[in-house]
Amino acid sequence: MNSTLVKIVAPGWSYEKAVVACVYGADEVYVGVPFTSLRMRQNKISSFDELNKTVEAIHSYGKKALLTMNIFPRNADIKIFEKTVEQIANVWADAIIFSDPGTFNIIKKYMPNTPLHLSTQTSTMNWQAAKFRYELGVKRIVFARELALEEIKEIRKQVPWLEIEVFVHGAMCMSYSGRCLLGDYMSGRPGNKGECSHACRFKYKVRLEEERRPGKLFQLEWDEDGSHILSSKDLCTIDKLGEILPYVDAIKIEWRSKSEFYVGTIVKAYKHMRDSILKNKQPDPNIVDLVNKIPHRAYRDGFLFNGLDQYPEWEDKQIPPNLPLTREALGSWATPLRKGVTKSGDLKTSTTLDSAGPLFNRNYFWTFTDTFIEHNKKKYFEINPKEVIEPWMKIKYLSPDDMGKLKIIDIINEQWKQIEKAHCNTGNVYVLTDTKLQGWELLYE
Repeated sequence: MNSTLVKIVAPGWSYEKAVVACVYGADEVYVGVPFTSLRMRQNKISSFDELNKTVEAIHSYGKKALLTMNIFPRNADIKIFEKTVEQIANVWADAIIFSDPGTFNIIKKYMPNTPLHLSTQTSTMNWQAAKFRYELGVKRIVFARELALEEIKEIRKQVPWLEIEVFVHGAMCMSYSGRCLLGDYMSGRPGNKGECSHACRFKYKVRLEEERRPGKLFQLEWDEDGSHILSSKDLCTIDKLGEILPYVDAIKIEWRSKSEFYVGTIVKAYKHMRDSILKNKQPDPNIVDLVNKIPHRAYRDGFLFNGLDQYPEWEDKQIPPNLPLTREALGSWATPLRKGVTKSGDLKTSTTLDSAGPLFNRNYFWTFTDTFIEHNKKKYFEINPKEVIEPWMKIKYLSPDDMGKLKIIDIINEQWKQIEKAHCNTGNVYVLTDTKLQGWELLYE
């Protein structure tokens, strides 16, 4: 398969995220349909008017809009599902991503000419299953994340007409390609119907009960944060993208409640790497390293390049039996992350070398929109900041074509009144910087 045809598929679960994905280089943007997407709980597109507006925006940038309708409905949900399909039939989606075979005929009834993409939730793992679904009328399959690259090569060989899409970056599920009942049990949120609570990514303390000592619990410790038995590392394949591109038609970036900063940053990094490979040029390490600027867990390149016999990765470490169970002692035994990640202690980094748990950083100031006003013959761009911003502050910025540092010169509110600072409760403000802006710049650190 010619790498020039490989599309970057990015999340757009709000109007703003969809626009950012387009501006920063995604070829296709997947958008959740109200009531029928597996990320329904986090989906910011909550009405059909908003959905139509978002799809129109994606098309205005010359990109494709893929609509996700991938829940596993029960009997009581079928009527709602069919009514929803009927309502979106005229939205002009470029494809529908679905999972449940019971929804196949419903989608075909109202949208007979719309291409169908099969979601990763179906756990398609072999070429016979891929061939069967292709012959039913599926154009593209998003394959299970458990597959190795060698298996994908075999599917390409056996079913050459099928479009293949694989995940290259984002969260990994501690279940069979997303089919999970943990949320149902722990929080009453059915993940298979769009209400995943990410219970597999919580921190757990594991305790043992000895048969002759009922009720007496012994804690099984690994470090002071608990034993991370379910907390998977995040997927990152940017360093091995050249090995993936010849065998797929699309590479997918996973979402899971991430920000506009996440979408723009990761899309820019992977687009730059893909284009560098196609042009046989050395990639800019500063752009590639953007994958480390977002909050994330420790990175792995997943099952694509690692067999099941290589997991769990701690088993061959031969950790000294008397090693203290502290962060400092365990740090030297932790599996290193990809080159370029800084160690814990640096407040500006979003990663550590020794924690599998969720990592957060407060380094994202939000996104300029493409709306501006003229004030004193200068352009002030609109922003609704998440963090405090004030005049003369220097902040790193990222745009589709550039990255660097800018200085805030002036801030005014919607009444054109000058203000000393703005934050998440200020509302929309307009900002003048020392850098020429085009709109949709990301501000961080």
